Amino acid sequence: MALPQKLPTLSVKEAATALDVHASTIYRWVVEGELTAVRYGKEPAEGSKKRGGEIRIPEHVVADRMRRGPVVETVALAS
Repeated sequence: MALPQKLPTLSVKEAATALDVHASTIYRWVVEGELTAVRYGKEPAEGSKKRGGEIRIPEHVVADRMRRGPVVETVALAS
């Protein structure tokens, strides 16, 4: 039985560079479900506040986001 091919992925920093946004925007998009991500690595120790592992973004997800055009976000200003 053959092993499945590894999905080509980008780091958060690589994805941010490709999409011309800050890394914190990538993390926010992952939390909001705007970007699909995969977490690799060890589980955090019990009681740790860390989430553990490394977040990777599949290349096809970044390519799809790039096809949608420039990222323009609006921010509501308090009056």
